[in-house]
Order: sequence, then C-alpha cells, then structure tokens
Amino acid sequence: MSDAMRDQLLKTGLVDEKQVKKARSEQHKGKKKAKKPKKAGPPAAEPTAAEQRQAEQAERSRRKNEERQARAARKALTAQLRELVSSNLYPVPAGEDAEDYHFQQGGRIRSLPVTPALRRQLADGRAAIAGLDHRPEAGFRLVPRETADRIRERDPQWPLVIPAEEAADSEPAADDPYADHVVPDDLMW
Repeated sequence: MSDAMRDQLLKTGLVDEKQVKKARSEQHKGKKKAKKPKKAGPPAAEPTAAEQRQAEQAERSRRKNEERQARAARKALTAQLRELVSSNLYPVPAGEDAEDYHFQQGGRIRSLPVTPALRRQLADGRAAIAGLDHRPEAGFRLVPRETADRIRERDPQWPLVIPAEEAADSEPAADDPYADHVVPDDLMW
C-alpha cells in the first residue's frame, strides 16, 4: 500500500495503525522472499559422492557391528556350555575299578575310563559323553543324560556322544555279512 493511500484510509477511519503496521510487515516479508533465489542443487534422486561414501561407510559399520555381536554371542554360548559340562561331570574313576570305554566321535575311536556302573548307565541311555570344548582335543567326560539334552538344545554342533541313541539309530547295511551278529552295548574291548 502506498503512503498516500495509507494516509487517506487512516483519515477516513477505515483502517487503524495496527492494520497499517501489519500490512507493512507483510509487504516487507513478500519482498524479502522474492529477493532470495532458491538454491538449484542436484535432484534428490541422485546422491552425491560424499553421500554415497557415507552410506557405504554406514553399511560397513553396521555389518562389522553385527559380526562383533555374533562373535560375542557365540563366545558367551561356548562359555555357558563349558560351565554346564564342567558343573555336571561324573567323577573320573581311577585304580582297579577303571576300565576303558571305547566310542567313536568325529571318525576316530576314543576311550574314556569308566566303572561298570557308568558303563551300564551309558548302555541304558542315562549317561552321555560330552566334549569339554568344541575342539575334541580338549577331551571328553561323562555327564548325565539331562545335561546332554540341554547341551544339544543350545548347540547341536557341540561334541556329544549318546551311545544308547547311536545303537537304536544304527541299522546294518543290506549287504552287511555280519547283520545277523548283533554286538551288545556292554561289550568290553
């Protein structure tokens, strides 16, 4: 609104000072917006090289963090299973009561000292042979069957031998000449 017209409207009483000030500020804001040119940047569809590097770095960081968390979870599970095995071990027999119990694990024949009572528990399925670690070189010990089941639930890859299950699962091959000759579970070698 021009000054002359403003003065005329004020004299006639159609507008007051507040309305004049408001009109002036709106006019000023409109001019200010018109003067500012909008930045003409690249279209949003194509990321810049810096944005692309930043996105790749974020993806690498996310993957590394997931791997680190997975390693920590595996390490915690292994420690938990070691503790489970070591807290539920049967005592290792020594002296005249000890006899070697042979079993197959990982394609190798291994042996473990047992008493006749422990041998019966193994044959009945009330005991199992568990590895002390993921590595078979760490050794094997006898544990109760319930402990072996809990280990298997948490980690199916843990070295675990349950002779009663293996005897029930094993069927002789069709061309086995010794199929009629069943080897008893409590056979001592």
